[in-house]
Amino acid sequence: MSPLSKMATSVLFILFVMPAVTIANGFDWSSTEIQYLHGQGYRMPGNSQDIGQSIITVSHADGWALGRNFFFMDTLITDNGQPSQTSVYGEAYSYFSVNKLIRQDLSWGVFKDLNASIGVNAGENLDSPKSGTRIILYGFTIDFKVPGFKLLSLDILQHNVLDPIEQGPSWQFTPVWKLPFTIAGSHWSFEGFCDFIGSKNYGYVSNILAQPQIRLDVGDLFGETGRVFLGIEYQYWHNKFGIKGFEESLPQALLVWKFD
Repeated sequence: MSPLSKMATSVLFILFVMPAVTIANGFDWSSTEIQYLHGQGYRMPGNSQDIGQSIITVSHADGWALGRNFFFMDTLITDNGQPSQTSVYGEAYSYFSVNKLIRQDLSWGVFKDLNASIGVNAGENLDSPKSGTRIILYGFTIDFKVPGFKLLSLDILQHNVLDPIEQGPSWQFTPVWKLPFTIAGSHWSFEGFCDFIGSKNYGYVSNILAQPQIRLDVGDLFGETGRVFLGIEYQYWHNKFGIKGFEESLPQALLVWKFD
């Protein structure tokens, strides 16, 4: 399969998980971001060198009559440490809110809502003939209402890799958060996620991927609040790709453009 065909396959595979009914009903709200990340210290199996990469991420979230959707697509470009190559990786999730489905507010205390969740992960190395990642996830998501947090949720999902070598499901637990705060009149945000993925057959061990970010709203300094952000994302991956003892830990420079 050609690189262009592989990219098209990945993009379509991601996009079709978003329910068509969302388009028919329109969005209650939506938010789109373009992120640029750069770091040195990425690791790949079979390569003892640290790898430098630039990552361009397009992400989108929206709310609609029955819940919300979230989607992102990474384009990863090698700078150094391995032969030049480009990869794409994306994830898409739909969350169907119990509160919206039954048209009643079931929130109580810190509990805000319960969602039925389904998602897909897909990726391709455009410079490799091998097929990339294909993962289907489903389960539920708990939304919390905690003072100070703009977003706090927990995904509890069954994690199914579509690969005959890695057959057998496991579980994935993913807290997601966004905590805005101010320092001396400047606006900041601490946000991110952490995936806890269980072990599977054929030597795939449990692993942890965390990507917390600290963002400064630099647009606010010029009268454009909530548009341009600078910050740092720290990436920590314990047992990366489910390989026992394979570790990745590095800071990444972060620039974000946001569109509502």
